Amino acid sequence: MGMNKSDKMKKVSFFIWFAYFLLLLSAKASAQVEEAEANVYFELPQVALVDIEPDLDNSIHFSVNTSAESGESPFLELPANNDLWINYSSSLTTAQNSRSIVAEISQGDIPEGIRFYLEASTFSGAGGSGQVGQPSGRIELNSQPRPIITNIGNCYTGDGINNGHRLSFSIDVSDYSRVYSVDESSFVVLYTITDN
Repeated sequence: MGMNKSDKMKKVSFFIWFAYFLLLLSAKASAQVEEAEANVYFELPQVALVDIEPDLDNSIHFSVNTSAESGESPFLELPANNDLWINYSSSLTTAQNSRSIVAEISQGDIPEGIRFYLEASTFSGAGGSGQVGQPSGRIELNSQPRPIITNIGNCYTGDGINNGHRLSFSIDVSDYSRVYSVDESSFVVLYTITDN
């Protein structure tokens, strides 16, 4: 039993409609896979900031006192405020290697016969991240910039006391014959973050 012409036409017509339907589904499915783009820009400016904490009183006071007994050497009275912290933030360009923090006496003079020292501790605190610097050890300060922290990369130390590096100050009487009585002598320590 063969198919008649009408049945063959129905099958061909059904096949054409089915192929057309599949073609429509395929076109609709591909239309749902469109893509779009959005440009995203990121900018981080170069940053080099340094701060001494606490902000309110960051003065250090030393005294050289004489003994009550004649013939005994004078003694150094420890500073009342020896709890200063240095905080910093740094973001480098790709061409830069690292930064350092230098310290120097910028105003006033250290009294003759006295040596003034500064030492930064290793980094501590919970507020920072990145490649924080390495302390340089105990440094004698004068009017020439001396590195106190080196190898600073992209980082921040956190803000305030107990973040960053604690600064410890000390003095030595190097030549008592040159130490003269003064009511008060003051000088300023300047901290600068520099590119290496």
